[in-house]
Amino acid sequence: MRDDFFTFKQFRVMHRKSIMKVGTDGVLLGAYVDCKNASHILDIGTGTGLLCLMLAQKCNATIHGIDINAEAVEVAKYNVEQSNWSERIKIFHSSVQNFSPDAKYDLIVSNPPFYTTDVIAPEKGRALARHDVSLNISDLALAMSRFLSSDGRCYVIYPTEQCLQFEKETEKLGLYAAARLYVSSHPDTPHIRTVIEMSREKCTPICDTLFIENGARHDFSEKYKLLTKDYYLKF
Repeated sequence: MRDDFFTFKQFRVMHRKSIMKVGTDGVLLGAYVDCKNASHILDIGTGTGLLCLMLAQKCNATIHGIDINAEAVEVAKYNVEQSNWSERIKIFHSSVQNFSPDAKYDLIVSNPPFYTTDVIAPEKGRALARHDVSLNISDLALAMSRFLSSDGRCYVIYPTEQCLQFEKETEKLGLYAAARLYVSSHPDTPHIRTVIEMSREKCTPICDTLFIENGARHDFSEKYKLLTKDYYLKF
């Protein structure tokens, strides 16, 4: 069905309600990540494989995606096979706790689950994708520390409150914020998401802001359009 696919400029993503559909968070993260010098990339909680495909479009790295959800892995593998970069992307069915890569990664990305309330999505797969029942903040921080090379970088997007918690966890493990992008829906609203870049080097983070719409629905800001123009058909 038409709603089962989201079409970008250079690839198409099949997504299903039972896992997670393509959303603004994932596109923002994929567009923001600087991967031009990366050679080995890991996407933790890959879902549909969106981030793997977005990064493959703009770099020549070997890319691995992992997900605990078997249906997500099936969908991600399909999306990769239909793309122009299938020879560089491999999807694994695994939790981060049990994943054992052969080597470290110089770039790690994740659009993790973040709902921590007791109200869990009714479908098991969607619950895993939306709630941190299988990948909580501590587990993700530990995984990034384990899998990241000594001079590597990692990127994650979280709601602002969870991002602060995530930074506290990563600092315990020797990972520090290098840059933060504070994302708001509109110019006059609080930021609701933070995209954070981290490395093993302790430094003063470079901070920036982005609002998605100017105020009216679908009146997208120039900064948002510039960031995502290589992907969205409408830009």
